[in-house]
Amino acid sequence: MTTMKSMIYNYIQRQSLRLSLCAIALTACSVAYAQDDVDAEEESTGFKAPKRTQVVDNNPTCNVQGIVFDDATKLPLAGVRIQALNDKRYVAMTDDDGKFFIKVPTFTTALFVQTPTYLSQQVSIKPGDEQQRVSIYLLSDAFATMYADGTTITAQNSFVSNGNGLSIDEEMTAKLGGDIRMNMHSGNLEQGAAMFIRGISSLNGNAQPLVILDGVELDMQQSRSSLHLGDIFNMLSTISPEDIDKVTVLKNATALYGARGANGVIIIDTKRGHSMATRIDAKLGVGWTFTPSYPKMMNAAQYRNYAVEQLGTIAEVQNRIGSSTNPLQFNFLNDAKDGYYYNTYHNDTDWSKYVYRTALTHNYSINVQGGDDVGMYNLSVAYIQTMKNIKSTSFDRINVRFNTDIRLLWNLTTKFDMSFSRTNTNLFDDGIAEDLNSGVITSPAFLSLIKSPLLNPYQYNKNINAFTSLLADADDLYSTLKEGNYSQANPLALMRNGNGERKNRNENTFFNVAIAPTYEINSDWSVTSHFSYYLNRNSQAYYRPNIGMPSFAIKNLGTVYSKTASIFSKEINVLSNTHVDWKKKIGAHTIAATGGFRYTYFSYDNSDLSTQYSTKGEDDKNPKLATGNDVYDTVAGVDDVWKNMQWYASGDYNYINKYFATVSLLAEANSRFGSNANGGVKLAGVKWAIFPSVQLGWVLSNEDWFPKNAGINYLRLNAGFDMSGNDDISNYAARTSFNSVRFNYQEIGTQLTNVGNEEIKWETTSKFNIGLQANFLHNRLGFNANYFIHNTKDLLALKSFENPIGGINNYWTNDGELRNTGFEVGINGKPISLKDWHLEIGATVGHYKNEVKALANGNYTSSIYGKDNILTSVGNPVGVFYGYKTKGVFSTTADAQAAALYLVDETGAQQYFQAGDVIFDDLNDDHQIDERDKTIIGDPNPDIYGNIFLNLNWKRFTLGMTFNYSLGNDVYNYQRSILNSGSTLYNQQVAEIAHWRYEGQQTSLPRLNYGDPMGNNRFSDRWIEDGSYLRMKSVMLTYQVPMPDSWQSWLQGISVWAEGRNLFTLTKYTGSDPEFAAGNNQLYQGIDCGTIAQGRIFSMGVKINL
Repeated sequence: MTTMKSMIYNYIQRQSLRLSLCAIALTACSVAYAQDDVDAEEESTGFKAPKRTQVVDNNPTCNVQGIVFDDATKLPLAGVRIQALNDKRYVAMTDDDGKFFIKVPTFTTALFVQTPTYLSQQVSIKPGDEQQRVSIYLLSDAFATMYADGTTITAQNSFVSNGNGLSIDEEMTAKLGGDIRMNMHSGNLEQGAAMFIRGISSLNGNAQPLVILDGVELDMQQSRSSLHLGDIFNMLSTISPEDIDKVTVLKNATALYGARGANGVIIIDTKRGHSMATRIDAKLGVGWTFTPSYPKMMNAAQYRNYAVEQLGTIAEVQNRIGSSTNPLQFNFLNDAKDGYYYNTYHNDTDWSKYVYRTALTHNYSINVQGGDDVGMYNLSVAYIQTMKNIKSTSFDRINVRFNTDIRLLWNLTTKFDMSFSRTNTNLFDDGIAEDLNSGVITSPAFLSLIKSPLLNPYQYNKNINAFTSLLADADDLYSTLKEGNYSQANPLALMRNGNGERKNRNENTFFNVAIAPTYEINSDWSVTSHFSYYLNRNSQAYYRPNIGMPSFAIKNLGTVYSKTASIFSKEINVLSNTHVDWKKKIGAHTIAATGGFRYTYFSYDNSDLSTQYSTKGEDDKNPKLATGNDVYDTVAGVDDVWKNMQWYASGDYNYINKYFATVSLLAEANSRFGSNANGGVKLAGVKWAIFPSVQLGWVLSNEDWFPKNAGINYLRLNAGFDMSGNDDISNYAARTSFNSVRFNYQEIGTQLTNVGNEEIKWETTSKFNIGLQANFLHNRLGFNANYFIHNTKDLLALKSFENPIGGINNYWTNDGELRNTGFEVGINGKPISLKDWHLEIGATVGHYKNEVKALANGNYTSSIYGKDNILTSVGNPVGVFYGYKTKGVFSTTADAQAAALYLVDETGAQQYFQAGDVIFDDLNDDHQIDERDKTIIGDPNPDIYGNIFLNLNWKRFTLGMTFNYSLGNDVYNYQRSILNSGSTLYNQQVAEIAHWRYEGQQTSLPRLNYGDPMGNNRFSDRWIEDGSYLRMKSVMLTYQVPMPDSWQSWLQGISVWAEGRNLFTLTKYTGSDPEFAAGNNQLYQGIDCGTIAQGRIFSMGVKINL
């Protein structure tokens, strides 16, 4: 069956590629796949339109006259271009007095007004009215336009190439935070952000939006693993923000992206040449990221008291107190200053000073664009390097991009683009592992918090009575204890010995080439074929040093010391997209149809090798090579191929720029779909998913009855329905498969890994949207609002077998439903528009309500940084926190006895809660605290989120400020659950000093008890906090340096800028930073796993325009 299916795919591929030039479909590269309000040829293009036969115009006309003013000075403007909207055949220019006279068809409902340094504007007129006089006020283009074109609901932002941003994610967070719910993963900004558009549309599949770069779908590699804890690969970090022209967010009308459009689409366009004049832009920037916030930990005296009290709760200590045959000795408790170990164990070390630093960033870029009648080009080269906040870590990237537009014949043009980027990251583990007993802790930041302040990073030499330059080994503070692993690594030794070639590095190389010729058959018809190829290679290396690290015992194998690991991966993406475009203007009607065939091929393979050594090496100059029988190897690999092909068609209709309609249809075949997938249509033995879309727009302000030159300048209603899918299925979910496995690092065997389901299919999301756009008061005030309902069915789910097969308990299927409802509101005002002063303020608000409607196996829990602590249940949002409610701490023994609460331990014995234990809410009143007392204790989904911005321009100065916020979201402070647990010998936060100690004490912190036998630190509302915040994301001041007249022949301008980011945050959250994401998976949202926080950033630079 697999062979037959492959033959059919290959046959269809060959035939489709041959016939695609005459296919009817929609271009995959268009931003909105919808009729723009403004004709594309009215916008700036690289070439003059080819000469065509003049169209005979028999439309009756009328005369329109008026005057155009500068809104700031109220003076008339000369040389302004006036055009019948969407029809460039009817054009006029204003005279020296700002007056114009234009003859337009009688059905014309609006004019399009355009001139340099001012915002373009649409002006409604009464069709056929010879008596009307139009007064038009143009605003300065110092700030962005408020128009949104077409029937597609988009958010669009042009990106100014100032600042020292490592990744485009930073800019998107600042400028599109109301359109995309974005949380930066950590203070390692190159890792980007978790992004959600209009809620969460999948439970087990990818819920992140599709990213399109210059017409090419990027595989964001969301499910790929990293060797380092807390490291999240971000494809967007391979793109220089200097290359970005604009970013568009598609929230609806994503049907033409098929089974990858359900989560919304982010379209990134890079810069292209638009002028024949050669222009050179050079930028130099430098920035400093200051040490981020981190928890305040106990000092040496405080920790010593804590350790002594904690040791008293350890069974082994209690059993050996006073023993003459096996006495206890703790060197840090020997206060004799002449003792041999006194100086080793009597320090007061702030480990964070050895781990953190102020990070320095350098940013250089040059951009050259120009051309002639034959071709336009844009060449850019950029380099950025940052020494990150953790010592011995860094990130650097070099980018080269060459975009061209070439006219081969009068009716044949082509785009030819090439780009290359290479990133290098020196890194260590970051954050806290879900299971701290699974291995040696190798996160320098986490070690700086939990490491005993009694110790010193350097060895003490008793002979010279001084500390040496030799790094101390892993501590033996509690080596007298026989049970348990109490030793912690020296973070300074980890950073020094773990840094270097072939050690802890991540290197990524991205190469892309694309060509897109367009043949204009005549004035109405054209054919475009877009072909692209990209290669992404990634090389990771991990090294756990010998020196300064504790040993670790692997069950059934023995003790290991150092570790080396590597992953090498390669991804190839091939795209072929051919479409035919037709556009015709017939009187008051504008009709367009486009369509074609798109084929995408993805391949991904990697090799993964991990080696642990059972003998300790002598040094760490070079990672130890495998020798003899002292190694434990793990070898793995992946070789995945998946592909899809799509036929699509679309038609756009525009009647007198008043009524708009877009109808489209896409059919997709995908190698991930089962051969008998439910739904869709079957053709030649292949299942095709069907995705329709209907989008409508009505410009009320262009109606005859709508008052002209009134307070409302533009008013439009949009409504639409479309369907799109999610194909984030395992590549082999439809097939039964076996894998080779290695048991106990020795014997190799074969194991059943998946039971195939030939009915597996895509998730389907149906989207309904209704929206309003309006401009008021001479376009000084803009407003838009949208309400949406998204229903997802056929959720990808693991369904349980009634009888397990070969150890497999479940299989992939489609079952379950989700719903997201919500609204988005944006307001943008220009209250000041004077000759020298311009002020723009605005805000965006996003809200969604997420609800699980049905599940395959009923309600279930997931264990994520806790045990069964994330609930998925019908009637509730995705990712809610599920645990115990608390009522404080038992103050007295009498209180505890009166409550008579108990738990059942592993032996089946009842253990009653005592004074100093947490009071858990006994929801079922049976006095036993167990799983039946768990309930929903928090929701990571916010009530509202968005941006607030302000832009102020005075003469040559421009000040921009952006705030982002999130309100009503709960967060799980996993880091605090470790650092405030009172159940380990880790150093604790200073707040732990207030734990319960004596009868009658009133406190919210329970008694110390090593190992937490009463479960005081179980997942409960003790660790759930309000994660709401308001953050000043960015404030930037730019100054345009005045140029002497004698310089202007070779120097177009110089601007200098200074920027501050993350300058302050208003929040009640007690953690280091309220903005974080433990991963891209929807169930990992709202969990603070202790990764490095975002620090304050100050940067400055200069931009030179030649």
